[in-house]
Amino acid sequence: MNDLLPLEQKVNSTSTRKTLLVDTLGNVTYSLITGSALDISAGLDFLGIVISRSSATAINSATGGAYGWWREKAYQLTNTNSETGKLRKTLVDLLAFNAFQVPVYATSVAIGSLFSDGQVDWEKVKDGSLYLTTISPLIGPTMGWYMDWFRKRFGIKSAAEKVA
Repeated sequence: MNDLLPLEQKVNSTSTRKTLLVDTLGNVTYSLITGSALDISAGLDFLGIVISRSSATAINSATGGAYGWWREKAYQLTNTNSETGKLRKTLVDLLAFNAFQVPVYATSVAIGSLFSDGQVDWEKVKDGSLYLTTISPLIGPTMGWYMDWFRKRFGIKSAAEKVA
């Protein structure tokens, strides 16, 4: 059925799939790097880090492409493009991160506490979300910069470059 699509739709479809894949890989690798550092600072031992990063990789594999799309929409909504200043791009990345990644993390904590405690521990969900929000000015923008750097390695425009 895909063979019947006009060439432009085929290219856009292939390009969209490539972007989703690259954003997923960027999200997963960023999470492995920064998440491991956070796990160490949280006091996890080697096994705890392996388990934490394994679950994070599964979650980021499912949400990484969607986060890349979400970032692009945040850039479009705020009309932030490649000509826009670095501060504004940083703030848009912070907005995108807090609006997408914090709820995903809260859901992960809720599920984790459900399986470990037999019920959702809303205090843990609140504390984890608050902690991630607190450190998001460091993580959100650097994640955006990393994802754009990763995109460029694969010949894909950054989120800002995609805004016309």
